[in-house]
Amino acid sequence: MQILKPLVTAGCLALFPLSAEAGSLWSTEGFDMPESVLFDASNDRLVVSVMQGAPNAVDGNGHLALLSTDGKVIDAAWATGMDAPKGLALMDGQIFAADLTHLRIVDAASGELVASLPAAGAVFLNDVATNGQAVFVSDMMTHTIWRYADGRFEKWLETPELAHPNGLFWDDGRLLVGSWGKGLQQDFTTEAPGSLLSIDAETKAISVVASNIGNIDGIVRLNGKLVLNDWINGKAFEISEDGSATEILAEPAGLADIGAANGVLYLPHMLEGRIEAVTLD
Repeated sequence: MQILKPLVTAGCLALFPLSAEAGSLWSTEGFDMPESVLFDASNDRLVVSVMQGAPNAVDGNGHLALLSTDGKVIDAAWATGMDAPKGLALMDGQIFAADLTHLRIVDAASGELVASLPAAGAVFLNDVATNGQAVFVSDMMTHTIWRYADGRFEKWLETPELAHPNGLFWDDGRLLVGSWGKGLQQDFTTEAPGSLLSIDAETKAISVVASNIGNIDGIVRLNGKLVLNDWINGKAFEISEDGSATEILAEPAGLADIGAANGVLYLPHMLEGRIEAVTLD
């Protein structure tokens, strides 16, 4: 059953359908194709990647925005000089953004773009995850995971088994990968749903954590539980230890790379141009 709950947007009060399990804290509008939300604990703020146009456009319009954790815009164009930035990760005082064929490195204190590292042969760099020593980046179109460490950015794993890898999440010694699915179509639907995969950091062996979930985008830990979302259907799922998936949230299509911190789930509604914060019962 769906219910209507009021939520405060930037400049207006609106009604949006939420699942019975979710409570909306706030929703902030005014972004052109927001893709990812990263919680920056050191500065108690949210970093949002904004593509500002088509997801594959090399147009120089892409940027990062800053929000407070209560949804107020701190800086709508804090870090600029990108094309279509998507996934984000924070390591050693720097923010790493996946941007089509480059890994952008931004100083977390100033917002200055300090480096743009090319990924030769990459097509659609999508998400970023870190274990604190290295940064991993997915290329959705070439079934590849890239790795940045010690100033070097290079291919780490390339195999059709990844089935269009999108979401990445470092989880206690393993790299979790959200597969978009096999048989990618022009409209980004797939012939078969994607699965949640696990890659052993040492051997690079791939195993299936949860199969046939959907077109997986974001992966997080929320209150200790593994949560991921399906971009095409706008749904979020909790993944249990045995690999079963339980739907916990139903949102509009285009729910992109979700973030989580302190019991709050941050939702980038890419097609609606807004960021929403919710809690789940």
